[in-house]
Amino acid sequence: MPSLSRRKLLAGCAVGLTAGLAGCADPDAAMFVEPVSAATDIATKATTTPDSRDTETTELVAETVAGGTNRTSPDGRGNPPYQPDRPVRYNGSVYDIEWQETDRQRDRTEYLISLTVYGDDADRTPEISFDELPAVDRERLHFLPRLIGQIQEANESEGVDAAFPASPERQAWYPPADREASVLVPEPDYETIGVDGHPVTVAVEPTTVSLDVFAYTATERAASLAAFGRDIRATHRFELTGLSDAERDFFAMVIDDGSFYKGSFDDVEDGVFEGVADRFVSQPALFMPYASEGEWLTRYDGTDYWVRIDFVRMSEYADQLRSVEEL
Repeated sequence: MPSLSRRKLLAGCAVGLTAGLAGCADPDAAMFVEPVSAATDIATKATTTPDSRDTETTELVAETVAGGTNRTSPDGRGNPPYQPDRPVRYNGSVYDIEWQETDRQRDRTEYLISLTVYGDDADRTPEISFDELPAVDRERLHFLPRLIGQIQEANESEGVDAAFPASPERQAWYPPADREASVLVPEPDYETIGVDGHPVTVAVEPTTVSLDVFAYTATERAASLAAFGRDIRATHRFELTGLSDAERDFFAMVIDDGSFYKGSFDDVEDGVFEGVADRFVSQPALFMPYASEGEWLTRYDGTDYWVRIDFVRMSEYADQLRSVEEL
C-alpha cells in the first residue's frame, strides 16, 4: 500500500462510513498493518518506482541509473521533476537517487490557451466537439466541460444567474510528441469547438519560459530486491513485545482488518491504542513521509509486519517521531 497523504487518508477512511464507521472521516489517528513475510515484500514497501504510465519519469530513472541525467523543473517554480521519498527500484535492483539544482536554466516554449465560452443560443457553429479532440488536448483542457457543467447547473437552480467567465486561460507545455498530435498548438486547426452544446473559441499564444536545471545521479544500494529486504530486516526490524492482553487483542484485530481509525466512533478501550503506539514511537521510523506519519518494520508472534501510523490529531505522538539515522 503506497503512502497516503492526509487528504487521501481521510478520504479512504470516509469510505468506511458505508460500513457504519460514523465519524471516521475525522480520525485522531490511523494505523495500517500489512504482513511482509518475504524479503522482497519488505523491499517493495521500502522502495518506490515510477508509475509505468509516467513515461517521462520512467525515462528519467533509466537515464539516471545509466550514468546520470539533467532535467528541468516541470512547473517553472524551481521544483525538481522527481522527488522519491525512499530508494527506487529499477530493473530488479535498488538505487538511491539524488538530485541537486545547477546554476543553469533551459528555455522552452509553452502555450497560453485563451478560451471564450458562448451561450448555447450563440450564432456560432462548432467545427469540432470536445470529445473529438486528441487526447493530448482534452487533457490540457480537462477543466472546461466541468466548468461549463457547473455554470449550467447553477443557471438551472432557482434564483441563480451565473455568467460564463470572460476568458478562461490555461498555460500548457506540450512535449514534441504531444505537439505533433495536437490540433490546438502551435496554432489551432479549429477556431470553435463545441462543449456540452456551447461554442468555445480558442486562441493560442506561444510564450517562453525559463526553467531551472537539476542534475540527477544514482547509487546502487542492492543488486536485488531480496538483498535489500534482507538488509532492512537485519538492521531496522524491531520486536513488538511487552503488550498487555488488551493490546495484543487490539493488534490482532488490526492485523485481521488491515487498518484502524481512532476516534470517538471506535469501540476500543481507552489507552489501548496509545499503549501500542508507545512501542512504535519509541523506535526510529524507517520513513516519515509527513510530519505526523511514520513507517516501521516490526516482528510480532513470528511474523514480520509493515506498520504505518498517521497521528493525524495526536500531536503528542507526532512530536515523538524520529527517523533512523541511516537507512
